This record gives sequence, C-alpha cells and structure tokens, in this order.
Amino acid sequence: MRKQVYNLEFPCWCPAMTIHGYRFTRVEDYADSVARLQHLVSFHSELRVQATTGQHAITAYVDLPEQEDEAVLGWSDSGLTALSDVLLLLSIFTKRNVFLAESNNVAGVVLADPRVYQWGGVLICSLPYKESPEDPKSLDFAYDIGREEGLNQIYMLLRSEEWQRRYAHGYFLFLAQQAFHQQPLESAFIQCWTIWEHLFAVLNQHWLSVKQIRQLDASEKIAFILTEFALRGEIGHASRKRIRSLAEIRNRLIHFGRFPDREAVHDDAVLFIRLTEFVIAKILGLSQSNLFNTVERLEEFLTPSNRHSKGPQPTRACD
Repeated sequence: MRKQVYNLEFPCWCPAMTIHGYRFTRVEDYADSVARLQHLVSFHSELRVQATTGQHAITAYVDLPEQEDEAVLGWSDSGLTALSDVLLLLSIFTKRNVFLAESNNVAGVVLADPRVYQWGGVLICSLPYKESPEDPKSLDFAYDIGREEGLNQIYMLLRSEEWQRRYAHGYFLFLAQQAFHQQPLESAFIQCWTIWEHLFAVLNQHWLSVKQIRQLDASEKIAFILTEFALRGEIGHASRKRIRSLAEIRNRLIHFGRFPDREAVHDDAVLFIRLTEFVIAKILGLSQSNLFNTVERLEEFLTPSNRHSKGPQPTRACD
C-alpha cells in the first residue's frame, strides 16, 4: 500500500529512504512541492528555494511493508502502527511536522503548524554524515545516507525492551516535539523544563514516591540530569548555586509570566534548551554535536564570574 506524506524533506539528491521497512520516495513534482514549504532564507544547492511564509505540501510517498509492527511510543491512541513512531522521528529530525495525507484528516491538516521548528539543531547535527556508495548508473551526485542509517539505528534502540522500560515508552519525545516548535523563548524554556522534570521522575520512580519527586528541590533534579547523562562529571557548591539561577528563571516565569530582570537571562534560557537537545541526543544513542558550543557555554555558565555575581540587572522594556 502507498500513502502520501506531507512536508518530508530529503537530503540533497537523496531519492528515497527506508526506515523500519517503510520506503519513503519523492513525489514527481518534488522541487515545486518543497518550494511551497516555509523557508526562512533563500538558498541554492540541489534546489533553488526562495524565502517564503510557506504552507503544507505533499512531498513524498511512503510504501508500507506487508507486515507492520505496532507502535511502541507512548501514544494516547491505541492500534497505531510503527509508521506513527517513524513519522514522529522524521518530524523531530527534519524540523517540520511530517504526517500522512489522509482523506479523513482534513481538520488535522488545517490545524497542523506548517512552520519550520525553531529548535532541534543539536539532534540533526548529531546524525553523522555518510556518503552514499558511488553508482554511476543511477545518480550523478553522491548524497547523505547518514540520516537514513541513523534513524534506523535510533528506532531499533527505541523498540528495545530495556529502553522502553527505562524511558517510559519515550513519552519525552512528544514533549520534545512540542518544545521545538516555533514559539516564544519563554514557552520553549518551560516546555524543556517539563522534559527534565519528566526524565527525572521516570528515572527515579523506582525508589522515590510521587510526593518526594514533587517536593525535591529543582536544582537537585537539574544536577542529577547533568551528571546522569555525562554533561558534567560532578556538581560542586558553586555550580549548584548557578543551577539554582535556572530554577529562578522557571519560578519567575510560572509566577510572574516573564523572565527575571537580570543580565544574560535570555542566553541562559537558550543554553538550557540546547542542553535539553544534548540530553535527548544522548538518550537516543547519538554522539552529541557541539556545533552550537553547548559544552563551552555550560562550563562558562557553571563557573562563577563577575557577570553572574552582580545580582539582578536592568533590562530593556522589550525583554
């Protein structure tokens, strides 16, 4: 069976990808279809694309295997197949909402956000580039098969019983997709905070009660995630004080609806989102890309400096 797919972009010159038995191929008018999507900048590589506000477009076909596995992620709907899992991964790793074109899904198409995701760059860059084997009979250009191979490896990991048990059926991936959408920085920060709280809970629920998890100081949860996923070897007293400033951002947002008035608060919020991407990449078995200097920014953040020791600083009204 063949179905149409909205918004899937392939790597340059890549004609098709197969993920867990699902064969994705370009539609015949792929270049025109991709041009109709939202693009924040103009560029020219394989395709010539102009910056545009964009819309949804059918860009691919998916051929289903004869025998489909059941979905393994924590969907609220029952009876879904592995294709739902694969489409979620494609959405996160291509920074667009990728979904099926179904005759009964008109409302879903209208309500789905056609914009490019704002976040998730660490994850995408963590998929290693791998050049396709040369085949002079098919294509004039080699293309990246790293995305196809990487997503297959990730999905194999996700389907393992140990991973499913440890990460509670990967519900954090739904939270990540929500966090990475285009939205105000404050909203993305809070959504990422929810991911850290969720991960702390599922990793410690075997020995902590719900009440204990809820009452534990937020800085302790952040410190646990940093050390659990090897983002930091140990957390000293000075570093814990810096981590508490992240909790201050969260508390100020929740109770007053805006960031605290101090220097570099926006940079700290962006760092926390990038750290969330780092953590997710680690959970998915990837070697995290440091393209955005996340490691250096974390070390700078956790090291006391004059910038962070002066107390609250005035900010512009627009902040």
